[in-house]
Amino acid sequence: ADITILGMDIDVQTIEDNVISLEMLFKTWLHDYGTEREHLHLLLPSGGFIHATGPKTTLMCLKCDLQERMLDPALLSGTADGPAKAADLNSPCQMAAWPAAVLHKLQVVKALKSEGVCESVLYGLPFIIKPTSCWQLDWDELEINQHSFHALCHSLLKRKWMLLAKREPQNTSLNWNIMVHSYYIIVPSDSATLLVKAVAIRELLLPSTFPALLAEHPERVQGPIEGALNSLEVEVAYNPLHLKSNLYKYLKSTLYKSLHRQQAQPRDQRPERHQPKQHQSRAKATVAPLLMAPSPVQVPTPAAVRRDSSGRLLLPKE
Repeated sequence: ADITILGMDIDVQTIEDNVISLEMLFKTWLHDYGTEREHLHLLLPSGGFIHATGPKTTLMCLKCDLQERMLDPALLSGTADGPAKAADLNSPCQMAAWPAAVLHKLQVVKALKSEGVCESVLYGLPFIIKPTSCWQLDWDELEINQHSFHALCHSLLKRKWMLLAKREPQNTSLNWNIMVHSYYIIVPSDSATLLVKAVAIRELLLPSTFPALLAEHPERVQGPIEGALNSLEVEVAYNPLHLKSNLYKYLKSTLYKSLHRQQAQPRDQRPERHQPKQHQSRAKATVAPLLMAPSPVQVPTPAAVRRDSSGRLLLPKE
């Protein structure tokens, strides 16, 4: 339900009475729901949809939004095993979905059979691709773009295909203006979304040898292995909500220890905090205060409260 108070639209959400629902509600704040612009242009060959006399380089562009599937463990201090570190968002082999300050472009260069992609060459965190909801596009373009995206998902599932796409670099390297390209695999799903993951290229691949699987095994080793597997509980599908790693307790303990060390430090050794000087013309508040007993002098009338073009609440100057 939407409630309007002092010209502000407040979205009231009803959730189930359990910890997981409340946790997911707070995690939605980590997503970028901005609709000022699209995040990704997925470029496909035009095929037979253009006139025969049209240029051969014409590409079909699907305008999409990116959404992160999970938090990056490398960004959580001390939680990643091994020498993992936060990904460099400026690296040509990384693609950040939030914040969407850069418009990414993926050009599809080839189709791949689903059974022909080895998961050992996929790396990095996955991203979800959805048709864009950018408000700056007119309604007809949004509708055509959404239908085209759904048609692509349906056709890929029907053909059992994946797509190999090349990311167009945002800028050239400082070393001799060399353009470094990264490649991604786009995977369809039963929903109206696509999954994109980075795929290894020749320069990143290490030599590996895989011995052939023997057709027959001695019964003295096959029997115990079969017995061990038969004793396992079988799940139809993997549900990450059923697994806990005490990560919240660890982060809480780390934060508590950090605050305790800071409080125990002598005042003269604590780093000084410089408050940024606010410009005189800046409004003192961006959200109108809700008073228990408002007076006509303190609370502006609804006509005096207005919004700017970006939707922020503007208060009358004193």
